[in-house]
Amino acid sequence: MTRNPAGSFFARMRKKLFKWRIDQEAYDRIAPHLQGEKDHGYPFNTAEQMNAMTEEFSVQALFDSIERQTRRMPKSYGRSFRYIVHRDLYQRLKMYEQVARVRVQPDWCDPRLIATHA
Repeated sequence: MTRNPAGSFFARMRKKLFKWRIDQEAYDRIAPHLQGEKDHGYPFNTAEQMNAMTEEFSVQALFDSIERQTRRMPKSYGRSFRYIVHRDLYQRLKMYEQVARVRVQPDWCDPRLIATHA
């Protein structure tokens, strides 16, 4: 299989843009909104309200609804549609997982790497 440099370039750019969008919203919009520095129009004002709203997003229920609907579609189209949904969700979730993996704080740090007073 030959590599497509243009495709590889666009894949890297898509990932960089995805990461930038998440960082920009987290640092430049949500954080100042929660600190009361700016009103970015979010429907919450505190971290507790944001967490409660996050819990209300029923992603699994929505996914289950899509699965039920695909079973009611014509067989060939339903199978194709289901494949497309799963593929797209997998690719998008994988991008979130990659960003999350970079942002995770380490469980342990070698004490030799911690700065101390001389």
